Amino acid sequence: MNDHILDLAKGFNGGTQADWQALAEKTLRGADFTEALVRTSEDGINRGPLFTYAPKNAAIAKTEAPHLAGRPWHITPVIDHPDIAHANKDILADLAGGASAFRLKIDAYGKMGGKIGGKNGIAVQSRSDMQRLLSGVVAHLVPIYLSPAPGNFEAAALLAGLFKNHADLANIHLGFGYSLQPDAVDKFISLAKWVRTNAPHWKAFTVNAARPHEAGASTAQELAYMLSAAVANINVLLGDGFEIDEIMPLMDVHLAAPADGHWGICKLRAARMLWAYLSKSYGASDRACTLHATTSRRMLSKLDPWSNMLRLGGAAFGAVCGGADTITTLPFTEPLGLASPFARRIAQNTQLLLMEESHLGQVNDPASGSYTHETLSEKIAQSAWGLFQELERRDGWPQAQDWFAAQIAKTAKHRAERIEDGHIKLVGVNQFTKPDVRAAKVLPYPIIKPKSGTPIDADDFADAIDQGLAGNILPAQPRSQLFKPVRLSEAFETGGTS
Repeated sequence: MNDHILDLAKGFNGGTQADWQALAEKTLRGADFTEALVRTSEDGINRGPLFTYAPKNAAIAKTEAPHLAGRPWHITPVIDHPDIAHANKDILADLAGGASAFRLKIDAYGKMGGKIGGKNGIAVQSRSDMQRLLSGVVAHLVPIYLSPAPGNFEAAALLAGLFKNHADLANIHLGFGYSLQPDAVDKFISLAKWVRTNAPHWKAFTVNAARPHEAGASTAQELAYMLSAAVANINVLLGDGFEIDEIMPLMDVHLAAPADGHWGICKLRAARMLWAYLSKSYGASDRACTLHATTSRRMLSKLDPWSNMLRLGGAAFGAVCGGADTITTLPFTEPLGLASPFARRIAQNTQLLLMEESHLGQVNDPASGSYTHETLSEKIAQSAWGLFQELERRDGWPQAQDWFAAQIAKTAKHRAERIEDGHIKLVGVNQFTKPDVRAAKVLPYPIIKPKSGTPIDADDFADAIDQGLAGNILPAQPRSQLFKPVRLSEAFETGGTS
């Protein structure tokens, strides 16, 4: 039946890597092979130039995200305009324009005498504010997430209070983006218990590994944090009597997608491999990871914001082909201020092009079998696992956070030096620069009058919900000093490094 198929490799004498290198060196005209062609990552991983073997990694398993309705992933914009009415218009416009989920960035820090003022996100302060924000949203068709933040406990209570008695609760999908805080373990456990009992299909916690990334972490450091923070979550809940198969569905993972799309593919694949291995080590039956990718903030430049579109496109490509379940493409004007409708639309269209014109989501794990991607995925996973083990030797997270933050600071400093001396090229920053870049429009920050009222003050999540329903307002949260964000172009924007 297959006699007509030609064996094109028959009689072909395959060469060795040494044979290939000898031929490649002839084209270099005396230049050193390693210096000219070999690139090494920040974690010491050799990136080629040639891979002739792929490790036999298991297939990368994805979760089945809710309400996809035939889409390969969720286009998930961040809603962050301080004014509630404006933010509501952004939600509805994004959903009408192709988004299928969204994340709410709630201002939990505030200014103005310690009261929430909207400078750091939507100025939601009460249950009625949350109702106005979500007016017109068909919640049983659209997943709603809170952007990851340490102070999300009370904001989660407001959100849960709106939907806990919904007639179609099974089709309401919320993510609270909360994370374990050393001084709030009771809140963490209480939220887990409430979700397990009342809405076990909701995501209570986010392992936000994008946070160390934005502070300057390398890929291995970002994924090592993912593992160590997840282990901390798991061990706290196991110690309170939870079963592992009750714990794992409560968590999702948030990673940053870098401008290098192919490296992003390998990074996300490595994250899924590591999560599966961690889940197996605890005996979990479901080893898939719900993975959200946001395009890296630190890669975006103020100098030539239009060049950010190139970086955002590459990052979105990597997130799609790396298998993210939900993807956020930031506006190209992100470092300049509040995004205009044009900037928000470009962010969304970037993904729509990849989904509906390039059809990138039609193949599950398209990098599977690629020598380059399989090899680098495994090497990244091995490097991250080794660093994770070092974190655990130092008593894990958060006990090792000072040591870990110091390691990230070293990585960020070394990277900044390489950018400044030109070893790392950034388009529009230290390569292909223009003296007369056209200004990109951003919106002004509105003046938000903070409300007065009794703050929500409870360690029990059910009590926090009841206080929110009674009209209590969100408390202002202290800003964490850990993982201070950096941007790669900062030195050029301020006139040089110190």
